[in-house]
Order: sequence, then C-alpha cells, then structure tokens
Amino acid sequence: MQGVAVIGPGRIGGAIAVALSAGGYSIDEVVYRTRQPPKSLLSEIKGTTTTIQFGKDLYVRSPLILITVQDEELPRVVQGLQGKISDRSTILHTSGSISSEILKPFRKFDCKIASFHPLISITNWNDGFSGFKNAYFCIEGDNAAVQTGKKLASALEARWFMISPEKKGLYHASAVMAAGHVTALFDMAIDLMMKTGVKRSTARKLLHPLLGSVSTNLLHSDTPASLTGTYARGDEQTIQRHLAGMRKAASKDELEVYLLLALRSIEIAERNGLDPKKVRKMRRAIDMAKQ
Repeated sequence: MQGVAVIGPGRIGGAIAVALSAGGYSIDEVVYRTRQPPKSLLSEIKGTTTTIQFGKDLYVRSPLILITVQDEELPRVVQGLQGKISDRSTILHTSGSISSEILKPFRKFDCKIASFHPLISITNWNDGFSGFKNAYFCIEGDNAAVQTGKKLASALEARWFMISPEKKGLYHASAVMAAGHVTALFDMAIDLMMKTGVKRSTARKLLHPLLGSVSTNLLHSDTPASLTGTYARGDEQTIQRHLAGMRKAASKDELEVYLLLALRSIEIAERNGLDPKKVRKMRRAIDMAKQ
C-alpha cells in the first residue's frame, strides 16, 4: 500500500493511523506540533514510522497526506506546509465544517485535494479499527482525491457519501445536533434526574438504556415511528405534570430547552397522524408555559 503521513496524531489522527495500519497501509510519517505522540500509540502502528515535529525543517515525503488537526488549527497547518510536501501528493483533511477548498494552494504543486470527515464519535485513538467499522465518511474534493478517500474508507471497513463543498457547514451542524447536542441534552436529563434525589452516577446508568433504546429505534425506523411516550400519545395532562415539576426544580435554560423540543415532538407526532384535537391541546399547554 502507498505510504501515508498523518499530521496531527490526536484522537482522530491516532485512531486513523492505527486503523489504516491494521488495514494494510504503511504509516511512514507522523507529524506533531507540540506534543510527541505517545509510545503506546506508535507501538500499535505496524512497520517503521518516523515522527517529525512541525516546524521550519519539516518536509513530508509521503505521497498520501492526512491532515487530522482540529478545525481552528487547519489554516495554520496548511500555511505551514507550503513548500514542504512532495509534488503530486494527495492531501486529505478530516475537518467536518471546512471544505476541501482550504487546501487549494497545493494545487499549484499538482496535488489532489479532498476532505475526508468521519461521521462518528471518536473519544481516543484506542478506538482504532473497530471505531470506524460501518461508520460513514463524508468526502468532497478533486475526483482523484475523492477516489483515494473511498479506498481509505473501504480499508477501514467504513462507508462513504458525498456532498458539495459549500454544504460543509450545514452538514457539520447536522452532525453536531446528532452527537454533541445530544450529549448536552443527556447532561440536562441527568441534572433533572439528580433533582429527584438520585446520585449523578446512578442517574447516568438509569438513563443510558433509555437513550440506547431510542438509538436502536431510530436505526430501524424514521422519527415519526420512533417517537414514543407522552408526545406520541398526545397526553396533555402528563405534559402539565412535567411543567409543574420543572417550574419548581428546573433551571430557566432547562425549561426553555424542554419547551423548544416539546414543539418539535408535537410536530413529529402530528406527522405520524396523531388526533388533531390532542395536537392542539399539547400546543396550547406549551404556548401557555412559554408566556
């Protein structure tokens, strides 16, 4: 397999390096900025890997370069790589919100560019090969680089899809809604459960199976069919009990989030054919609570 350079061996970069190594790619170079990659990470990468610090003496020789730094670091890294890579290289970055166009300065060196974002939550490089299996990669860019991205996804036993570069911001907002914001929502749910007298560690354990069951439902069915419970039934009296309890114990932000999501749940229930009378009663209850 062609040699690969990974620039930024953090959670994503480290996991990709380990996974590609397991998938038959040669990880020839690992480039770091301030902190050397741990020996435990390097030991998981097969073959010989050269570690290089990002700086004025840097020169990347690998024909395939993966830039896996955080979004805010990407412009600086792109600038710092000018004149420090081989001509006709293929360069991919893993940013979810930034398009491949940030790499366009490399086109003057006959390089092919693309973005290659894993639509998966990676907490550490130990996730490695298993972390990407059956996940999706969002790919866009030059055709040749896109084809390389597809091959990488296959090597990781992952899947891929394509969008246009100008849609990257919207795409990433969707991803954050499905991941980061769900984590924030779960944190609020834990807080509310704690206010019933349950310890935080217990609250997390109690709520996690519920979250898991919803995830399973969404895997097999669209949102209208997956919505269960109070809003799916149109149970306005239960909503009133929610609101009464939250007025006494919840923060202003928690109540506001509940009300916003309640309106969306009502909309989903309506799409699923809920009795219009029940829909109106629920909307009236939420509207009155917002006043």
